[in-house]
Amino acid sequence: MSLEDCCEETHAAQTLLRSGTQDLSRITRVLESQRLFLLVDEGTVKRYKSEISEEIEPAVSELIERAEEGLKALHRKENQLKAKVDAAKVKPPRPTAGMTMAAQKLEQRRLNMLVKQREQLESQLKALESEVKALEKGDERNR
Repeated sequence: MSLEDCCEETHAAQTLLRSGTQDLSRITRVLESQRLFLLVDEGTVKRYKSEISEEIEPAVSELIERAEEGLKALHRKENQLKAKVDAAKVKPPRPTAGMTMAAQKLEQRRLNMLVKQREQLESQLKALESEVKALEKGDERNR
């Protein structure tokens, strides 16, 4: 009986140990992460603030100058485009390449139509000539 009791106690200890260590990795991460708060006086904060501002002020000034130059360039471009639009409004519209292409297509269609019309007229002329010849032959026979 004592061996049986010993086995039961061992099994109970194993179950307890397993339930206690099952989330060991999570607990390890929690224990490893610490937050440290350091309290400093206001003078130190102001000193660091002034050091940082002295350090980045030239870069910020340069960026501002570049932005202003870019803005001036954009204003010049805007004025040029406005002048171009005003000039385009004043000038009468001239035919563009697209209109020239349309005019060429129209002219080509007109030429094709005239060629077909000429062919039809030639065939009608031949038919009339053959009719006239047949009538002339008929008149010669009747005489």
